[in-house]
Amino acid sequence: MYVHYHSGFQPESPRWKDHQQLQQADLPYRQRSWLLDSGSLSARLVRASNNHFRVHVLSQSWQSARLDEYRLLGIEPKELCLIREVLLLCHEQPWVYARSVLPVTSLVGKLRHLRQFGTQPLGQLLFNTPGMRRNPFEVAKIGLAQLPAAARPVDHDQLQPNTQSEPTWGRRSRFTLYDRPLMVSEIFLPAFCP
Repeated sequence: MYVHYHSGFQPESPRWKDHQQLQQADLPYRQRSWLLDSGSLSARLVRASNNHFRVHVLSQSWQSARLDEYRLLGIEPKELCLIREVLLLCHEQPWVYARSVLPVTSLVGKLRHLRQFGTQPLGQLLFNTPGMRRNPFEVAKIGLAQLPAAARPVDHDQLQPNTQSEPTWGRRSRFTLYDRPLMVSEIFLPAFCP
């Protein structure tokens, strides 16, 4: 995959909260168990879709992360990051939008291969890495206008991305592999139907 430098999609960041600050009843019933599941989301999607799963890469480029992402990663703002945005498709429907932020200083040594991993699910790589640690989830309610156009449902009357639908929910967490941080956020889209 060709990787290039550009400014990327930088929407207003959602208001992420530690999931332990919320009551389970605050989370939507349909997504609750998925939001709080500590296993591999891609592996669970494969099972839920009876293997009708694939990763569609929207973008992968070197750029600056958002300020709240730098804070979560515990690194200095302006460190260059490889930012990968994908749709996780089940039955050819976009169930999840995922954004991964991998600091350039994390992509060395044993993690250098993460610079290019094509359509392979990142979760498969993370959960197969010995000693991987994951911080507790942060969750947020997310307006569809905060997603890139390719992740929004289409208004078929106008064939335009629809920003008027109900907000959806997402989660994010910091992973540590070989003492190097990276962040993954996963947002459940309106088509999500396990």
